[in-house]
Amino acid sequence: MQNVLNSIEEFEKVKKNQKTFVLYITDGTCNVGKNLSPKLEKLLIDHFPKLKLYYSYVSNTPEISAQLSIFIIPTILVFLEGKLYIQKSRSFSLEELKQEIDKYYKLIF
Repeated sequence: MQNVLNSIEEFEKVKKNQKTFVLYITDGTCNVGKNLSPKLEKLLIDHFPKLKLYYSYVSNTPEISAQLSIFIIPTILVFLEGKLYIQKSRSFSLEELKQEIDKYYKLIF
């Protein structure tokens, strides 16, 4: 089940209460985004179970993307301890993302 953020208020609440999470920004129609989503979910479940994944669909909540200055989709944002540490857009490898998250994940958890 996807955790979809439907408003800027929901995003702010997650950012305040969750502190450590992943935000996946897409539009839901892009083939790259559709193919990446299950792979990202599997990566987090298998390697980073303490990171919760949230989705933001640009067509439903453009204000989230605007506030974060996201103009390219798909984009993955990794928030750790309430701060944005990792941002990946469009073309990147999941292995590269895994290595970057792993650095911080080991320090926090």
